[in-house]
Amino acid sequence: MIKEFDDNDIRELQDIVRIGIVSSVNKEKMTARVKIEEQGIVTGDLRIVQNTPFMVMEWKDAGVKWNYEADYAQYDRKLGIGDRYKEEYPDILHTWKGTADRVIKVYPWIPYIGQWVLCIFKPEGEGDGFIIGGI
Repeated sequence: MIKEFDDNDIRELQDIVRIGIVSSVNKEKMTARVKIEEQGIVTGDLRIVQNTPFMVMEWKDAGVKWNYEADYAQYDRKLGIGDRYKEEYPDILHTWKGTADRVIKVYPWIPYIGQWVLCIFKPEGEGDGFIIGGI
């Protein structure tokens, strides 16, 4: 049986999910502090959830595909297209044909100072939480 939400549940959810403005960023630690205006506080360091898009590059010249290889910082998808997997960023996409060469590096998103973000806090985490995305 599914329990209906009561006022206590709503208050608890309001304490868990917050919207605020980034006030500082630590790119090495992948954390940021967020000003929660409705409470008049600035959080401690919140961890930034990594959500890098999965990119596959395809270049053609006169209908002929270029050579391709990629190093991805994520689970091995076994695509068989010249992909390799590792445990650190950036993702590196490399394609070439003859003397032409292209390299694209993809890094995780980090919010900028002043950006509105959506945060989730642990219910009993003493202010521990995560930035899950920009708004």
